[in-house]
Amino acid sequence: MFLKTMLSIAVSLFFTFLSVDATAGRAIKDSYQSTVLGRKVEFTVYLPDEYARTAGKLSAIYLLHGLDGDQNEWLENGTIGIFNTLVKKGVLQPRVVIMPSFGPQSWWVDGAADKAETALMQELMPHVESKYRLLSDRAGRAVAGWSMGGYGALNLAMKYPDRFCGAAVVAPEIYDPLPAETSAIRRMPQFMTDQAFDPAEWQALNYTARLNAYRSSSIKVPIWIVTGDDDALLGLVPMAAQLYGRLLEIQPGQSELRVINGELDWATVRNALPNALRYINRKCQSDAHRNAAIRTLKHTVAQADALQHPPVRGR
Repeated sequence: MFLKTMLSIAVSLFFTFLSVDATAGRAIKDSYQSTVLGRKVEFTVYLPDEYARTAGKLSAIYLLHGLDGDQNEWLENGTIGIFNTLVKKGVLQPRVVIMPSFGPQSWWVDGAADKAETALMQELMPHVESKYRLLSDRAGRAVAGWSMGGYGALNLAMKYPDRFCGAAVVAPEIYDPLPAETSAIRRMPQFMTDQAFDPAEWQALNYTARLNAYRSSSIKVPIWIVTGDDDALLGLVPMAAQLYGRLLEIQPGQSELRVINGELDWATVRNALPNALRYINRKCQSDAHRNAAIRTLKHTVAQADALQHPPVRGR
């Protein structure tokens, strides 16, 4: 156990160094004053080299941290190095990476303690899209997360399918119907009523409560699901499989499930991320190309209509 812990620390330090030393672009620590939460919210933004080289707007991906994490954990664990490697290989378009935090146990929802979902969708997203050169349409936004962040990314994708072109959920903790009796989640303020865990609150905030509305939506979000196979205690694989089965019925061909070797840790996240990002890139580019084709078609139709019905000029 000691050797395993030391190895994990060594790997984290290596990737921390890699993310700083071998990274193109720059990371920015930023913040804004949240009216919804009544406090300052800190977030990290990664701007790729292309942001400085071009004057145009770039796509963005929102990375949601895991349980007890913060806005720095993606940067500290080698995520940006993975992005840059994929961009250099030509399999990923350059993206601005937004890494927010509304607290270590926000679960990215409007729970009993904090309205994290509202803060993200109504404050943070408009703020970064106005401050940085970001595309503000669906094709320009993706969302991903792990652990608690996977829970959050899934919820956001299903509740706001018109806002995200793709999603990736890594080892999502989406316990259905409830977290285990011994789970620490039952002591977290977001799911408590009168200082006690509220099962109804958990079920109302979990993705299962959004299934019917999502099924009825005309817009579906391509979703990549991936989890490690060494977490029998938490039951992450059955949860991921159940989610995939539900999505398979709702959106055939628009979701993928992968079970890889690993536990609920950063080594698994790093192994899972490249294929997840490739999937998002492919799906979001298809969305962007489709939008461009529609705009071109509309422009062509408008030109043809103008030729057939020229304006009548006065004598």
